Amino acid sequence: MKKRHSWQWWLKNFLPLLIGLAILFYLYRHLELADTLRLLQHGVRYEYLLLSLPMGLLGNATRGYRWHLQMRPLYTPPARPINPILITVGSYAVNFVIPRAGEVWRCTEMKQREDYTLSATVGTLLVDRLSDIVVVLALFVAMMLFQPGTISQILAAQGLSLGSNLGDLFSSDYTTAWLIAGVSLLVILLVLYRFRKSSFMQRVREKLRSVLQAASALRGWRAWSQFIALTILLWLFYYYFFYLTFGAFAFTAELGHRAAFASFVLSTLMIAIPTPAGIGPWHYAVIISLTAFGVSEAEAGHFALIVHAVQTLWTIITGIIAIFALPIVNRHYKRASSLEDTSKIKRISYDEQS
Repeated sequence: MKKRHSWQWWLKNFLPLLIGLAILFYLYRHLELADTLRLLQHGVRYEYLLLSLPMGLLGNATRGYRWHLQMRPLYTPPARPINPILITVGSYAVNFVIPRAGEVWRCTEMKQREDYTLSATVGTLLVDRLSDIVVVLALFVAMMLFQPGTISQILAAQGLSLGSNLGDLFSSDYTTAWLIAGVSLLVILLVLYRFRKSSFMQRVREKLRSVLQAASALRGWRAWSQFIALTILLWLFYYYFFYLTFGAFAFTAELGHRAAFASFVLSTLMIAIPTPAGIGPWHYAVIISLTAFGVSEAEAGHFALIVHAVQTLWTIITGIIAIFALPIVNRHYKRASSLEDTSKIKRISYDEQS
């Protein structure tokens, strides 16, 4: 008898897609398809789009190798690097079908291919995601420090102002950002304290315990410098995955790194909203960023639509290839038992013979 999914399952898995499509429909409700086709035929330099594609693949592969480094202290002998790399690349295709399901798939696939326990892989994966949060926040702070007028410029392009209603005290990007961050942190702490004994908080504590266990396994780890270097490298790949596409359009070719960095940071922040491949929120962030730098709303919309479609399709294709490659590269492979397990096996065999 087939198991029927509850309405909560359908809501959890399809509501993000519906939200993304609703945002997309709102953003492109006035889109002229003829203009889009004309731009695709005569206004796109496809060599720049093609040049950007390897950057995305290299970024995902670098993330996979970094994950391999994280898991090396947990097992002896460690996994083959090819498996965490292919699994990471493939997880992006899984994520497109069901948002955030790729992380679960990564853990189960590592258990199948390398016989790693789920608790170990989940812990390292949470550390992996925590590093992403740190990097994204650092990028946002860098934008605030080195491009202090960017937020005001973007809001002004949308007809908004930081200080129009709050007075001169809040007219600065810095003051407003710290005020919002402080109030948000206070609200979060109050909510956490209020619901500290709830089942949800118990699950959060269990996940944090997994992170701490993974972190304790990495104590004294000699590869921290490699981890940091790979983190910087993979985010450089992601940035150039986005930046190189500016050369494909006449209206973005001359904008430079300032506009690209602001668009990249804001669109990356929007990916935190769990829609498949950032559909909707990513487009919105790119559109409002580009219009702040003089690009028309129609042109910014075309840029976001075309770039997102091309790069998402590329990520899905490479992910599917990686998924199909996994059983091929593991056809005759089985990870050897750890030294501790091997010694136990030998001891049991010796006792049985004696």
